[in-house]
Amino acid sequence: MLKIFIPCYNEEKAIEKNTKKVYEILSSKFKNFKLYVIDDGSKDKTSEILKRLKLKNFVYVRCNGPSRRENLVQSMCRYSNNNDLIGFMDADRSTGEEALDLAIKAIENNYDIVIGSRYVKGAKIKRKLDRRIISFLFNLSVRIYFNSKIRDHECGFKFFKAKILKDLVKEMGINYERKMFWDSEMLVRAQRNKLKILEIPVAWVEGPKSALTFKKELPMIKYALKLRFRL
Repeated sequence: MLKIFIPCYNEEKAIEKNTKKVYEILSSKFKNFKLYVIDDGSKDKTSEILKRLKLKNFVYVRCNGPSRRENLVQSMCRYSNNNDLIGFMDADRSTGEEALDLAIKAIENNYDIVIGSRYVKGAKIKRKLDRRIISFLFNLSVRIYFNSKIRDHECGFKFFKAKILKDLVKEMGINYERKMFWDSEMLVRAQRNKLKILEIPVAWVEGPKSALTFKKELPMIKYALKLRFRL
């Protein structure tokens, strides 16, 4: 079964519209799917809005843990079987759903992990210059420091064979200090484990806001620097 997970936090202005749009696209393409929205303890009306959505094959999950990626991946593991095809995408739909068919086809063709990339040939990106520079430097640092071959570690569009993700999560453990570095660590470990990874070009439009701030992510830097010596 195909299972799509959407993490969200304080998305009251757009969460109903975006969830219904993704649901509509999935319904038009697949007969056997489930859509999960993982709410990271929103403090606005996001929870209220999602609870009243009456859609077949839709599941709302409320989390209160301190780390959003940890909430997401634990939910993905909890609500999937080993033979499921699972993936996540951003709540603001920054990544267009046109990449969905390509990602699923690649998994069916025996890739273990398929990730959206804003920095491979064919990608289209609309983003403020300062955030593009930060993203470029971050990805370059990960490639150099961890000898990673991935061009875009942090794009919020990733698909997996469920058993593959569960094995990686078990290997990584739970660590709230890693913050947004979860994606990068997962991909670094996946490469070391010789998994088949495919980067696919995406059309990516920066959302109106981001829940991530530099101050909140500072512990990630110390964690990342130490990680190489633990691998």
